[in-house]
Amino acid sequence: MVIRARSSAIARSWSRRVRPAQRRVEHMVHSQLHDLTTEPGLTELSDSGVIEHDGVQVAWYEAGPKDAAATAVFIHGYCLSAESFYAQVNDVRAHFPQVRCLLVDVRGHGQSTHVTPAKCTVAGAADDVLAVIAERAADGPLVVLGHSMGGMIALNLLRRAPRSVAERVAGMVLVSTSIQRFAAAGFARVLESHLMKALYRACLRLPEKANSARFEVAAVVAPAFAALLQGFPQMDKLQFHVSMLLDTPMSSYAGFFDDLVEHSEFGAAARLRDIPGEIVVGSADIVTPKRQSEVIARHWPAAARTVIDGAGHMVILEEPDEVSKALGRVLKAVVDKAQGPH
Repeated sequence: MVIRARSSAIARSWSRRVRPAQRRVEHMVHSQLHDLTTEPGLTELSDSGVIEHDGVQVAWYEAGPKDAAATAVFIHGYCLSAESFYAQVNDVRAHFPQVRCLLVDVRGHGQSTHVTPAKCTVAGAADDVLAVIAERAADGPLVVLGHSMGGMIALNLLRRAPRSVAERVAGMVLVSTSIQRFAAAGFARVLESHLMKALYRACLRLPEKANSARFEVAAVVAPAFAALLQGFPQMDKLQFHVSMLLDTPMSSYAGFFDDLVEHSEFGAAARLRDIPGEIVVGSADIVTPKRQSEVIARHWPAAARTVIDGAGHMVILEEPDEVSKALGRVLKAVVDKAQGPH
């Protein structure tokens, strides 16, 4: 049934693309992706801006009070952007008005600077997030939520952060991610091929040429790729996901994939072990399947684990309420502790 739903979504995406009206809609959705006024996407922000770090202009976004009881730090996934968490930010705004949301577009994504493949690394992205935390959330408890590659970045951040920052991490939520290398299981094993290595080399040799061709190529490939990553795609959410894929430069596709297939974060287990939190995964996730979350759980005994039936890798869009519930449980514990007895 999952295969049938995905195949149907791919067929509908391609059939809609041949219609001029639908192509106009696709370009409109893409053009509105970072306007900060249109859903799906981030809206009603308190503040936004960029910081300079390691030669990169790192974009950040905030929603919530400056004197927050805690700060929820959101780290997006591979070829996505901070916009992908719009539903979770809306939920925090509605149910935890005392919490500030801080979101980051890591290097090579969203509104942050595009960089060469060699600079597209989990450690570099974690340093981007640490720099934003130092600038925008220098004190108070932190709850870190990472989706997909963002979960790997969150673990790297925790492992390498100064003690003064690591001790402030009062909770974590890891969604559709891995603590071992991505190619250890799932769809990434298929993509780990000569094709991706050739793409990496092309981006190094001819970066502008590779990037200029991406929109038309991705416009055909992205709907299929997006549908494969989702369990039961809703067309509006699928189109939103496709827009983020279209927005990502080829250097980021190649560079981060090259790093992810070999990168692991077992070294984060020592700091992770006693932090309360949640592990969330979709039962139909083919990128970071359930067995990846089981490996995390073995190294993180303090975490609860939730498997969302029928959801794929893009569970933050497919079942946003379930992800928000998991985040809410962690936030409630952290806020209650920070505010003390009433």
